[in-house]
Amino acid sequence: MSLLAIPIIAILALFLVLLMSTIFFIRLKQHKEKLALLDAQVQSTLLLINELQLVNDKAQQQVALIKANYEQETFENNQVSKQLELRIKNLTNQVVEQEQRLLQWQENQGQDKFYNRAFKLAAKGADVDEIINECELPRAEVEMLLSVYQQRKRS
Repeated sequence: MSLLAIPIIAILALFLVLLMSTIFFIRLKQHKEKLALLDAQVQSTLLLINELQLVNDKAQQQVALIKANYEQETFENNQVSKQLELRIKNLTNQVVEQEQRLLQWQENQGQDKFYNRAFKLAAKGADVDEIINECELPRAEVEMLLSVYQQRKRS
């Protein structure tokens, strides 16, 4: 090898080292830029995660509040339902009682007609036997009825 070849090889080697160093630094700069971009994305994602966590916490609080309100309203509705059932039962019992009274009144109405007729006959001056024949009432009841009529007439 010639003496000239060694400096050319050294210059070429130096050139290659410089070229490789330049490429390395360019690549390093590109990676740093990508790393900075990724770091910004990580920071942005962390902020988004924190914001989502706050929204999630608020949503959970609202769900808990809604659940508590629902349970309270369900309890109140059950209480109202029980009260209404009791009122319905009482009203049903009252209706049954009224129906029984109405039936009893209707049954007694027929007998009252006889007594009303007997009072009218007594007012016209009918005697015990006439009232018994017309109203089909027992003698003791007719005698009592005439006695009551005469007491009212005197009062």
